[in-house]
Amino acid sequence: MTLSNNLIINNSKSLLGEIRIPGDKSISHRSIILGSLADGNLAISNFLSSEDCLCTISAMKQLGADITLDNNNVLIKGKGLFSLSQASGIIDAGNSGTLIRLLTGILATQNFNSSITGDESLKSRPMARIIDPLTKYGAKIESSNSKAPLNIMTTSYFQPINYVQEIASAQVKSCLMLASLFIDAESHFYEKIPTRDHTENLLEHFNYEIKRDKTSFSIKGCQKLIPKDIEIGSDISSAAFFIVAALITKGSNIVLPGININKYRIGILTVLKRMGARININNSRTISNELVADIHVEYSQLRAIDLSGDIISTLIDELPILFIACAASSGTSNISGIHELRYKESDRIKAMESGLKAVGVNVSSTTDSIRIEGGEIFGGKVDSCDDHRIAMSFAIAGLISKHSLTVNNTKNIATSFPSFIKLMREQGVQVFEV
Repeated sequence: MTLSNNLIINNSKSLLGEIRIPGDKSISHRSIILGSLADGNLAISNFLSSEDCLCTISAMKQLGADITLDNNNVLIKGKGLFSLSQASGIIDAGNSGTLIRLLTGILATQNFNSSITGDESLKSRPMARIIDPLTKYGAKIESSNSKAPLNIMTTSYFQPINYVQEIASAQVKSCLMLASLFIDAESHFYEKIPTRDHTENLLEHFNYEIKRDKTSFSIKGCQKLIPKDIEIGSDISSAAFFIVAALITKGSNIVLPGININKYRIGILTVLKRMGARININNSRTISNELVADIHVEYSQLRAIDLSGDIISTLIDELPILFIACAASSGTSNISGIHELRYKESDRIKAMESGLKAVGVNVSSTTDSIRIEGGEIFGGKVDSCDDHRIAMSFAIAGLISKHSLTVNNTKNIATSFPSFIKLMREQGVQVFEV
């Protein structure tokens, strides 16, 4: 689906009924990467056919993987862990930080050279967080200022990994985990702040042995990945936009079925409940080694919140839409420990502060915090800063805006949630593409 560059959103009526959210982006990336390394054929259902995830399919095909996509269903003919071959050209990760970081871990341990790059936004994002630890254990990676493009050379020896978390990042952890698959030794990982464990869960789904405890785990390389079909739960980061939409739009009452509720991803639900949100989690079940559930949301009168600490890592992707919830709440919210937001597709603290001021919200920030005074959203014009989560957050703000709210530069929504506008319209929201 091709999106226009700008959106105009008008004040909306209640959101009602069932809304089906597309598949989880993090798991979609990982299912393609690990599925391509499996020892046989497997099918993936509810795959997220977004621009980011399509880049992952393209990248793995360049490396020799046999992948067929049919709508949101994928068939992979896996050839085993050591089946990859040198790409004929530079691998393009598009806008996907997940793809470039995870795939670099694999490429660093191969017996061929590789180059991987991305769009202008991705080329501005920090890669030292993966280059430095990979280099420590034997990788040879050339880059300019530790940013993409990355030129990855083959190396004669890769040491077992002994990873001690410095940044609470599942991407960094997963990058090193994927590298460890190709090392014929045991690698060890220690996390001070636990991060999402989709890579671990999917490896275990493929009968790949991992020794886990609360804050650490070890993994022996060169095991076989036994192929199994994968059913992907719906993405809680995408669901968050409609959760907040229902909470702030009077009379709303919605159900979001089959949402992934991985324990390291539900910080947004915990925080919204603390703010007074009426959210119920029903029918919890496990699919493909991940927990999913149906989420019931009703309009609520939200209260401001003070937020900091370890919970931030469990809702880092949802912070922009949480800021919209804070703007619609009673009182003043203070959220700190969010410096990582400055290194996403945009500087999300700066982008959200600028956008909130543009629509009439009192807001201020520091290097790693933001202060938002709740009240009325008046409308106006906002730029997404070429960031899909900024674009969608302000589209949701438009549902309760006193006047029309225009979001400029919104084609980026397709990187993670190409059906976003379609689902908004199905709920009767007045969204105009201009």
